[in-house]
Amino acid sequence: MLTVITGLIVGLVVLVIISELYKMSFERSKESKDERGKMLIFKIKSFSYSLLTIGILVGVVLVAILDFMNKELFIYYVMIVFFIQSIASSIYLGVVRKI
Repeated sequence: MLTVITGLIVGLVVLVIISELYKMSFERSKESKDERGKMLIFKIKSFSYSLLTIGILVGVVLVAILDFMNKELFIYYVMIVFFIQSIASSIYLGVVRKI
């Protein structure tokens, strides 16, 4: 069981690295320097912060109010929320760039 969880976390870390490289390459490109590119960066950051806020609030509800999850596991939940936020914002960037 531990190797499955470790494999999933390593897979998430690899996906996060790839997604951050994709976002970094966009932010360094000429496309991000014009008005549309700046608007895309604004949309991506807005989406990312909204996702983080919702994810952490859901975690607080699960831990503090519903007592669904151990308090010691909350830090791992937050780590997974950060990983998912990074991957989701890169997917959102890819979708919005094509429009």
